[in-house]
Amino acid sequence: MSDDTAPTIARSFQGLPPRLRGWLVLTFAAVILTTCSVAAALLLSKARHEREMIRERALSTATALSFGFDQEVSAGNALLKGLSSSPALKAGDSKGFYDQLKGTPIPEGSWLILQDLDGQVANTLKPFGAPLPRHRDFPNYPEAVDRIRERGWAVSGRMGSLLKPGTAVIALSLRINRDDGTMKGFITTILSQDHLGAILRGQEVPKEWTLGLYDRKLQPIVTMRGNETSSRIPVPEALARRLGAVNGSENLGGSIEAVDDQGTPVLLVYRSSGATNWTSIVMLPLSIVAAPLEGALRQIAGMVAILIVAGGLAALFTARQVERPIQVLSDQVRGARKQVSELSGQLLALQEEERQRIARELHDSTAQHLVAANLGLSGLEAEVRHSASGRKVLAGVEGLLGEALRELRIFTYLLHPPNLANDGLQATLRDFAEGFAGRTGLVAHIRIPEEVDGLQPDLQRAILRVAQEALTNVHRHAGGSHVSVDARFRSGWLVVRIRDNGHGMASRDGLDGPIRFGVGLAGMRARLEQFGGDLTIKTGPGGTSIIAIVPVSVTERALTQARRMLDPWLASPAKADSDALR
Repeated sequence: MSDDTAPTIARSFQGLPPRLRGWLVLTFAAVILTTCSVAAALLLSKARHEREMIRERALSTATALSFGFDQEVSAGNALLKGLSSSPALKAGDSKGFYDQLKGTPIPEGSWLILQDLDGQVANTLKPFGAPLPRHRDFPNYPEAVDRIRERGWAVSGRMGSLLKPGTAVIALSLRINRDDGTMKGFITTILSQDHLGAILRGQEVPKEWTLGLYDRKLQPIVTMRGNETSSRIPVPEALARRLGAVNGSENLGGSIEAVDDQGTPVLLVYRSSGATNWTSIVMLPLSIVAAPLEGALRQIAGMVAILIVAGGLAALFTARQVERPIQVLSDQVRGARKQVSELSGQLLALQEEERQRIARELHDSTAQHLVAANLGLSGLEAEVRHSASGRKVLAGVEGLLGEALRELRIFTYLLHPPNLANDGLQATLRDFAEGFAGRTGLVAHIRIPEEVDGLQPDLQRAILRVAQEALTNVHRHAGGSHVSVDARFRSGWLVVRIRDNGHGMASRDGLDGPIRFGVGLAGMRARLEQFGGDLTIKTGPGGTSIIAIVPVSVTERALTQARRMLDPWLASPAKADSDALR
């Protein structure tokens, strides 16, 4: 091949000294290889993260379903316990107790039944005195009655109703004792399939997902695929084998890969409740779980092709412009600064995602365990009713569980971000501060101008996160009784101040030592610096003020003027707004 037909890149490289030519080839090969490796690692990491987020969403959905069904059973159990103390029931007045059952508010599609050891005595579906089914009319009645006798209460599996043919129902029963402690009968409330299906429909999931609730024998109670609710989708055999050897009184959750009734490979996430022996499942096609990784591989292949072409062009350009290395180096420095800025934003976004995940875990898992503990305590009431010390201990444990649930709700409220996109910054910040005050017992004074809703969305989100972090610190550390949230516009600047009347920030080595701030305040400052703003903290024995300033247009002169404008607040934070905090 002659020189006249040689490619442009080859001719350019041939015109360079051999050492420089080799250096350029190695440099660009290393750059391309490094860039491909880093980009591939980032894409694969993001794909794995998205895949884990899909799994976590499925698990949190299954846990939320189980928690919702347990709450439904807990509410029914509480209703039956209240009815069991009826004077008419204790006096043996069946007609009077029937009238009380008829007047009791219950969910639509439900009804109440009074039963002795032979059969139904009163049923709100029928007039009093009408013929009613006997226990022998139900094929599994010995098992059901023995379960109520042993546990004091029981939840049935899915069964058909004799008084409403074609209706699938669940029976929740509570034992009734005679004066000598022997079993006299039981009260039953019926939960309809449609009522339980409403809990499934309340979950916002993709239409490809399948949700289901199964009884202790893994028979379908209610299932939902797409928009269709039924009780016809069987549990996959893989889950039946896994749960077959498990103790029914244990809470159990996890995920397995299986094949559904249509032959589709699925990821199956399940949560089995030890309180009800029901199992909630979520099934989604494995193709959805694998989609992020497949997309990342396609992106990597395209990126490699683009980088090879771009690397060749860059090599040609560098060969022709080798006399300008300083300009190239300057461009690289600017690019690095931009990457650092982007990484800072990504780190803050990951922090928000982690907070949401922690809030979901606390709400959907930890809170469920506390509610399950309360259900377990209800079974001990009969055991300790003759012991004063036992009742006292039981009451103390119930109080501690209640306090734990209250604290848990406070922290999940602080962690979970409000719906800024729908309501705007003014309403969102006001609702969050008022909700925070209501949950923590603080007195809150809030002043937010409506003009904040005109700010750019990213800036609104940053201001909201700063206020959330500041209020979180007030709850955790301040020990005060009042808090104020004040936002103002001054000369093109937004000034937000969160002020408490607590004991102030003390150093780790004593009141006279330097104060060491945690990562929360550093994150607040980083959010503001993205928009050219700053954070100022003033603290003392009379309280702490956190002041955020953010410009509409950033100049050094405007920043100086804003700081000078804030001198009265910064000089005496304990004195500022004292009337509002008294």
